Amino acid sequence: MTVAHRSVSQYGSFVRCGEAYRLEKIAKAPQNQAGWFIQGTAYHEAVEKWEKSHRAYGPDQMAEWFEEAWEREHAAALAVEPDVSRWLTGGTTKPENDLKKRRERGRDQVEAYFEYAIEAPERVWEPIEGQPAVELPFTLILDGIEVRGFIDQVVEYPDGHLRVRDLKTGTKLPDTAFQLAVYDHALNAMFGEKPGFGDFFMAKNNLPTDPWNLQDYSLEKVTRWFRNMDKAVRLGLFLPNPGDACRTCTVRRFCDFNGVDARQFPYEESVNA
Repeated sequence: MTVAHRSVSQYGSFVRCGEAYRLEKIAKAPQNQAGWFIQGTAYHEAVEKWEKSHRAYGPDQMAEWFEEAWEREHAAALAVEPDVSRWLTGGTTKPENDLKKRRERGRDQVEAYFEYAIEAPERVWEPIEGQPAVELPFTLILDGIEVRGFIDQVVEYPDGHLRVRDLKTGTKLPDTAFQLAVYDHALNAMFGEKPGFGDFFMAKNNLPTDPWNLQDYSLEKVTRWFRNMDKAVRLGLFLPNPGDACRTCTVRRFCDFNGVDARQFPYEESVNA
């Protein structure tokens, strides 16, 4: 049997709501589109290109990269769901107004990142000279489970200490540092560097959070959690977790909690998800 890889986003989705994970990853139910996905992708792409250019351009070029990515991602999302009225929003705003605001906000966030970065004491770390640690791919093997992902950034401060960093365009700060801890272990596996601290760069404030201590997330503990998640998926153990997250769930229209027998939908199920 082919073993699928795991990721931090898969783990987070599974823990947040097992039924949503099943519908998204296994049943492959159609997902609602949302402007925040486009905004996040375009912001990350513009920042990545600028950092990988060794900051050779100004904010106007960053904004242009953002716009190019927005157009591409917007077109792709429209191809999936042409009816914008069915798109999700973060509140009561109409989808078309939400898209307009997010496009403007995302562009502003990109330009603000430039202003922050050129004055900040930290710089993107280069594990190999000339290769900034931005969107750094990794594969971490945990007790036979392959965990893959990308580290948004690894930054280096003037005194030489490193910090893993994840860029967030949303308004909500993550509840835990689990994501950063996995990146910390991945960095150690790749380069023998384990900063032990990380932060989230919150684009809404254009500032990184205070450092999060990652010492409590031992490799043994993270391995156990991924092993349990992997085992539950293979056994088909998916529990719904209705709550505030339902409002922005991309598959809520197919959810058992909404009175729909989701298992009657004709989506092929596989443990290799």
